[in-house]
Amino acid sequence: MRILLDNCVDQRMAALLMPNDVVHASQAGWADLSNGNLIAAAESAGFDLMITVDKNLRYQQTLKDRRLSIITLAPVLVQFQYIRVLVPKVLLMLPELEPGTFVTIETPE
Repeated sequence: MRILLDNCVDQRMAALLMPNDVVHASQAGWADLSNGNLIAAAESAGFDLMITVDKNLRYQQTLKDRRLSIITLAPVLVQFQYIRVLVPKVLLMLPELEPGTFVTIETPE
C-alpha cells in the first residue's frame, strides 16, 4: 500500500508502517501544499492512503469519488511517543480501508 504522511505527522512514523511504501509529504516536495491540493497530488501520484493528525480535515474536504482514503490519528498529544502507540491499530485497519473514506483512530482511554 502507498501511504502519504501529512506534513503534520512526524517523519519517524514511516519506519513503523513498513513494509508499506511510505512517503512524508515533505519528501515528495509537497510541504507547501494546502489540504485540498495535497489530497489531489497524493491521489494523482497513486497513493492509497494519507495519514494525518488534522482533526478538522474531514470537515474541510470531501473524498466523494476519490480513491484515496484518510486516517486521522487522534492521540492525547501529537508528539511522536503518543502517535506511535496508534500504529498497531493503523496496521490492523489497512486491509479493511475502503477507497474514499475517512477513519479516525483514537488513543484508548
